[in-house]
Amino acid sequence: MRIKRGQTLAQRYEIREQLGSGGSAKVYLAYDMVSGRLRAIKEISQHSCGRNYVSARREAEIVWKLKYPYFPEIFEILDDGGSNYIVMEYLQGETAAERLHRLGPLPAMEVIRWAKDLCLMLSYLHCHTPPMVYCDMKPDNIMIQSGGTLRLIDFGAVLEMDRKEQQLLLGTRGYAAPEQFDSEGVLDARTDIYGLGMTMYQLLTGKEPDQAEAEKILTCRFRPFMPRRFARVIRKCIEKEPRERYQTCEELWKALS
Repeated sequence: MRIKRGQTLAQRYEIREQLGSGGSAKVYLAYDMVSGRLRAIKEISQHSCGRNYVSARREAEIVWKLKYPYFPEIFEILDDGGSNYIVMEYLQGETAAERLHRLGPLPAMEVIRWAKDLCLMLSYLHCHTPPMVYCDMKPDNIMIQSGGTLRLIDFGAVLEMDRKEQQLLLGTRGYAAPEQFDSEGVLDARTDIYGLGMTMYQLLTGKEPDQAEAEKILTCRFRPFMPRRFARVIRKCIEKEPRERYQTCEELWKALS
């Protein structure tokens, strides 16, 4: 069923406007007449999405299990027989990618503060039962709210370590670690540390993530917005061999401190 502005879903959610669309889903802004709050509702058609429908449903179920303030909250999943509607917390703010585009390279101390918060988020996933690997760390997936609080969004590439078949999910080139493109590669906390390293590099330099270019700048050309010690931390995060990186997010957090 296609929903329209002014329509009420489940006799509770009044649709205000469409926020966006992509792939198999549309996202709407809705007013929750019970709680008096705004919600985001993702509509996923069961008939037209195929594999994308399964992926989107899986993402919702993963986030549903995660009770952590840094992740968006899912309130309920509605099913009308033709579509699923995922009722989520409405997050206001801008992504780190949008802020980078608006302001250019960001101050080192701000990036360090963000990176420490992201270490806590990733560590929560890595210590979850079963352990999870985020697999898609990048500025587009970091939401910055008005008070400066970070929220991690988009869990479509998350790997649950007890579901080996999901290892085909690759993440985003440039940010993804080399082992994500190796059919025999082992994905674990060090995979996310690589993605976080590339994310820090881009936020500091404004440059698209490229390992060869990053290694060149981090090794040889230190700039005012990239302190030498911080550059060494990032350099260790993006080592090609996982054993050469920080082994846990707790270890990286201490280095950033």
